[in-house]
Amino acid sequence: MVKKYIFCLLVVCFSCSSYAVKDENSEQKLDSVIEYINQEKYSKAKIEIEYLLLLDPLSSFAGDAQYYLSNCYFHLNDYAQAIIEFSKYLSRQDSKDEFVKESKYMMCKCYFRMSLDFKKDQTDTIIAIEKLQDFIEQDSMISYVSEIESMILNLRNKLAEKDFYTANLYIKLDEIESANIYYLSIINNYYDTDYVKDALLNMAFLCFINDKNPVEFLNKHKKNFLSNDDYENAMILIKYHNRDEDYDYYISLLK
Repeated sequence: MVKKYIFCLLVVCFSCSSYAVKDENSEQKLDSVIEYINQEKYSKAKIEIEYLLLLDPLSSFAGDAQYYLSNCYFHLNDYAQAIIEFSKYLSRQDSKDEFVKESKYMMCKCYFRMSLDFKKDQTDTIIAIEKLQDFIEQDSMISYVSEIESMILNLRNKLAEKDFYTANLYIKLDEIESANIYYLSIINNYYDTDYVKDALLNMAFLCFINDKNPVEFLNKHKKNFLSNDDYENAMILIKYHNRDEDYDYYISLLK
């Protein structure tokens, strides 16, 4: 009885609202929604779609409406809800192949954009990488491989940046061994990122402080550099400096 009352109340509320498409059939409603989306009026489009799905959930256009609703949430920057809505679309039996592919790609973009700044908690970044790797392995996503790979590398760069930032914090605390652990984490775990070169170079400079041979260190890790030019440039920098300077001098050279 309570549920019936709530549903009737919703219908009355929607009926009393000034919906631009309330007198149109489902196909006309959807056309209006698409026009709003083309005009980037996503909030208005979202309201109209929700009205359509509430009053005509079994129409032949309900599936398309669900897809466009998902896109509205994405463009309104509500990525968590967009993922939910895209998932609903993917679970529908009336989903279209082209919309299925696009929905999966849009979900990748949602996970990507939910990743926080590198100084903040990176749980969402790790989850995003896992989700994107799952999607990229699906045959249906072959046309999006390049874009998803770019997103994954961007996220991996963010994790590497966090480790690099943490390592430098330990340097300020004179915790050299702890800093080396984080530099080494970048080299081993984020070997394809922009921070590998600087992590290797910083570890080489720290060799001066730890009474180790920096040239020997660089030779040992030559294959870890992303390019031979990076390796050669690092070697030139290291050979330019001698072993007779004090602690603060070598610390000042760190990237």
